[in-house]
Amino acid sequence: MVTATLNQTAMFNVTDAVSIDQPLSQHADAAAIDSRNDDMDIELDHVEKLMRSSLNAPIDWPATQASLYHLDTQGSQLRARLALLSGMAFGASINHRIAAAAAAELIHNASLVHDDLCDGDEQRRNQAAVWKRYNPNVALCTGDMMLTAAFRAAMESDSSEHKLALVQLLTDRTSQVIAGQSIEIANPEQKPTDITYPFTCRHLKKICLNDYLQATLAKTAPLIALPLEAGALGGKLTSGEHTTIRYFANAVGLAYQIIDDLDDVDITRLDGCQPDNFHDYHAWPQHWPSGSCLPEDPVASAMQRAVRHASAALSRAERLIEHFPDQLAGALTAILAKLRQQLAAHRQSIASHHHYYPGKPA
Repeated sequence: MVTATLNQTAMFNVTDAVSIDQPLSQHADAAAIDSRNDDMDIELDHVEKLMRSSLNAPIDWPATQASLYHLDTQGSQLRARLALLSGMAFGASINHRIAAAAAAELIHNASLVHDDLCDGDEQRRNQAAVWKRYNPNVALCTGDMMLTAAFRAAMESDSSEHKLALVQLLTDRTSQVIAGQSIEIANPEQKPTDITYPFTCRHLKKICLNDYLQATLAKTAPLIALPLEAGALGGKLTSGEHTTIRYFANAVGLAYQIIDDLDDVDITRLDGCQPDNFHDYHAWPQHWPSGSCLPEDPVASAMQRAVRHASAALSRAERLIEHFPDQLAGALTAILAKLRQQLAAHRQSIASHHHYYPGKPA
């Protein structure tokens, strides 16, 4: 199912390298989200209220308390903002925009609660993660509650046609994310081993590049496409424009996941750079140099390969920007610019840390 719906294999090539300093499109100076827009602020207030009311359970029940606790941490609301902007750009009504934004934001937050539980991350937005504040079982129920709340929020759209389209979209994208996450967690992650000398043997990849791309896109791209699609579905969205949104989300999703994975790598510690310390679907072991002989600096080689891969994906997304309405294109371009900045930071970090690998120890 995931392979059929994402169509990723023809779109990504690990050898497609471009400069990460490549200029962005004509929209590059636009703000990511025009927070000065009074209409946007008003609509965001309505989105927030709809998200909370859609929980539809007594406030003193544990899952409800935990859901409100998580929502109170106030993330960037990026997906809500993108859904509102997309709805505005494609001519959706205010009722549909608010319903779409609330639904997309709830799906995203549900995934965060479940991700923290799966990954054992103890903090989210500088506060205790839901599973840590309450317990893992309550966190599981909390994520489930927010998933169901998203479908309830979708029913606040402006017509039966738009409600049905929004519910179908939520079903498709949510199932893709769940399937993609299940691929990654199906096998236990490797635990860091006691290594006295790093990189003494060639890393043997257990999965191929296409498998890595499939899992990465399945768990990341749908939640990027969702708000853009959800808002636009209430307006005049052609099939060609819908396809462009999906291709854009796939490109951004791959770049985002690689960059996010690189954040896990501490290049100041050689033992922490051992590829076997990361799970098979992590970007680091996937970009680790292959072959019987390692280069002089395998850490730099892996970082450079990953940066080129993410940069190529961002370039594909940038080329699609011109197909979006200007109001939406400006927001998306600024998001890509921020990702390029993060990518440049990773490239610069390798320049100050050269790891010489002279060969196997005696």
